[in-house]
Amino acid sequence: MQFHIASDDLAFRTSRGEAASAAPASTRATSPRQRNTWPTSPSEYKAGSHRFDSVPTLVPTPWELERSSQRPRVQRPQVRDHKAFPRRIFEQLPREIYDCVLRQLEATHTVSLGTVDVASRQADLRCLLFVDKRWHHVAREHLYHQIWLPKDEERQPARPLLFSRSRTRLRLLLRTLTDSPGLASLVRHLRVTADLAALLDTVERSAGARRSAYEALTQIISQCPNLETLSGYYPIICDEMGIKLALSLAQCPRLAAHVWNLQAAQLGSARLRQFGAGELISCHQAWSSLETLALCSAADLILGPGVISAIILHLPSLRHLMLSRLSKQDFHNGTLVCLPAVASLRLEHMEGVTDQGVEQLAHSRTVLSLKSLSLIGLELTSLRIVQALLRNMCVLRRFRLVQDTAPEFQPGIESASVMGDFESDTLQYLHWDVLVSGSATTLLANSIASGRFPALRKVKVPCDYDGAIQAICRPLVQQPLNADDVNSLNRSDDGRYERALRLSRIQAQLRVRQSRRQPSFSVIIQDEDDRVQHTHTIGSYLGSVTSRIEYSLGPDIEGSPDALAQFRDVESPRWDCGKENEGRSGNGERLLDLSVLF
Repeated sequence: MQFHIASDDLAFRTSRGEAASAAPASTRATSPRQRNTWPTSPSEYKAGSHRFDSVPTLVPTPWELERSSQRPRVQRPQVRDHKAFPRRIFEQLPREIYDCVLRQLEATHTVSLGTVDVASRQADLRCLLFVDKRWHHVAREHLYHQIWLPKDEERQPARPLLFSRSRTRLRLLLRTLTDSPGLASLVRHLRVTADLAALLDTVERSAGARRSAYEALTQIISQCPNLETLSGYYPIICDEMGIKLALSLAQCPRLAAHVWNLQAAQLGSARLRQFGAGELISCHQAWSSLETLALCSAADLILGPGVISAIILHLPSLRHLMLSRLSKQDFHNGTLVCLPAVASLRLEHMEGVTDQGVEQLAHSRTVLSLKSLSLIGLELTSLRIVQALLRNMCVLRRFRLVQDTAPEFQPGIESASVMGDFESDTLQYLHWDVLVSGSATTLLANSIASGRFPALRKVKVPCDYDGAIQAICRPLVQQPLNADDVNSLNRSDDGRYERALRLSRIQAQLRVRQSRRQPSFSVIIQDEDDRVQHTHTIGSYLGSVTSRIEYSLGPDIEGSPDALAQFRDVESPRWDCGKENEGRSGNGERLLDLSVLF
């Protein structure tokens, strides 16, 4: 049998016999300077069960110290200990911070041209529902506040072995809103997607699917008591399904915007006569919160005398009004004068509105509240009336005049020297589109140059043939012209007047290039003997650098060939999946609301 003795005493005797003779057994067992590594009891036979009296430490040797001193020291970056915030801090954050985060999240899914990636937006909001209770409540409100109505198609392919009836996406949404009235009360805005609008416009094919989609949309509207806006699709009130949809919207007391699309001349107005003018007026009785109303009709459709006035009388909160192509019996000069105090007014191709009616409007109480006025296709002949409008509107911000003939001073009655120039102290945006320009464009340019419009910041004059307005605005950036632009310019050299925004931009760029060819000043470099070494000619530019007015030739709706936004642009939604949406899942939907018309 072998014995191993470990001791930190240098004078400890290693011989077992010497140790036994030097001290008794009891002293050897309890000596504080002796540490025995062998087990002293049966319970200590297990590995790792013995405990030392002191913890051993490692002491570096001299050569290790020398080697570490010669090694270059690398300073490691100090890593701060980021401790997680306690949960109570996030629970005590105000609601506005959560709303701000969600608005920023929704903004990431909005690409250029006002296009929204609907699928990605919905997926991110659904993911936030499962974070915690606080995020669940906030994300749920944002998810149901604005609903993009999907296409009426099957969510999953039907299984032949299952006897359960398959439900479309619209039906699933309807079931959710029906079973959860609390969620239905959160809905404020319903947007019709382009796929659903294409199905709703289908007349010949898929009649059953179209009727099913109309019924689902009507029931969804009836389940939303706080609905404010239905955008993206404005059906023509010409058949039974369109009438049912209109009657369903009439039951929404908080509706803030509505469009009556009564262009039923080409589809037959027999159904509309069954609907009746009385039902049309009664639909507005519950709309005490309606702020925006657009009424687009056909020239040969007569609603009845006094219908428009009765409709407006039931709308105490009306602020934005658009009237398009109404007959003489429905809207005339007397109806125009009786309009309430609105902030925005757009009159488009109104046969019953003449120069006398517009002159009476310039002296009525309506102009005291008008901030935006659009006169489109009225064909005003007197320039004095336009001057009176601009002079009497004390809060006017935006003014649009679009017609084919130029208004002029009436010979023998009106004189340019007596009437003076155009003037407005509050006008900020001017859209002047007169196809056959006369002296009005020159008079307008002189008025702007003389400081008659101190608040003007942007003008849009597509028919600025001589560049009179362009010369008093900020210079345009020179842009290259391609072969298509040259071909378009060659086709328009026949002397005919044409309202084409692309041609107006090409002509503006040609005027910029022509001004660059004219010398502005020259730089002459001479040597010591006054001999000319180099001469550099700096080209001129068209416009005024000190001007605060922007000369714009862009459309109201980006990507549109027309300078002015038309009702057909917002009548049905647009689907966009171009370069802006590359790498994104889902389809891009254009955001086009009624606000672009005013």
